[in-house]
Amino acid sequence: MGKRPLGWRIRVPATTANLGPGFDCFGLALQRYLSLSVTVRGEKGAWHITLHGEGAGILPRDRTNLIYRALILGSESDAEALPGISIHMENDIPLARGQGSSAAAIVAGMTAAQLLTMGEIDPDQLINRATLVEGHSDNVAAAVKGGLVLTRESLSGVAIRPIPTRDGALFVSAVPEFELTTHTSRSVLPQQVPLGDAVFNLRAAAWMASAWAAGDWEAVGNAMEDRLHQPYRAPLIPGFDDVCRAARAAGALGACLSGSGPAIVALALHSSDAVARAMEQAWAKHGITSRAEVTHVDTDGLTVAPLEA
Repeated sequence: MGKRPLGWRIRVPATTANLGPGFDCFGLALQRYLSLSVTVRGEKGAWHITLHGEGAGILPRDRTNLIYRALILGSESDAEALPGISIHMENDIPLARGQGSSAAAIVAGMTAAQLLTMGEIDPDQLINRATLVEGHSDNVAAAVKGGLVLTRESLSGVAIRPIPTRDGALFVSAVPEFELTTHTSRSVLPQQVPLGDAVFNLRAAAWMASAWAAGDWEAVGNAMEDRLHQPYRAPLIPGFDDVCRAARAAGALGACLSGSGPAIVALALHSSDAVARAMEQAWAKHGITSRAEVTHVDTDGLTVAPLEA
């Protein structure tokens, strides 16, 4: 295994899921990050974390922190048996907004666990274990692999199909000031849907996957429609339809809910700044403050670098 470094720099991208029709199977990594500096300390079982960025004022600093809980689950060890660690977190991913904040925390914690116990990363094991904690694989797989991924879950584990990303795609992420937990957003979904709605989504998802691989961004935008989850979640998000319409009117090729929401993502090429302003203004008409930012697709996924003396 060689000499263990003093620690590691772990970086995990934000993710958006579904992209409209790909409910619980499409995941896309974006260039916004959760970064950890993990330093190994002498005393076994010791734990210390400092937080900076999104959520720093509300996230726990004790062992209830999701990063720490994921680390323990990923190591399959008693906390006191692990080397002592000090973690400094820099987070750019908004919490409870549909941008993969929990998936990033789980992946980061379990990555630290693998490094501490094995000295290296096993991506497949990481994705499968993180999926068990997160509850679904789309955000987790995209966070680890980067780019756009399709996932399929079975008794044998999570299967992943990356779709190559060609140059040109820009996304505008419009993040409102209010939170919406995944649990709440999933609680409104029906157990059964009309056959016509299921067929609509199958067609749109297949169309999107093919168009994405070809770099046909107009076709991708046209496929960012959904009948399985967005109509049921929209009432939880004031102004949802208006924000999507405003994005398209300003030049976006398509717009949809980001994961479970409440953030909305729009595919916009040359008019991305105008789209961002239009989305913020549309939410403002509903009395909601939001922050819209232009971001590129992250194609690196999880990255790890050693911390040397």
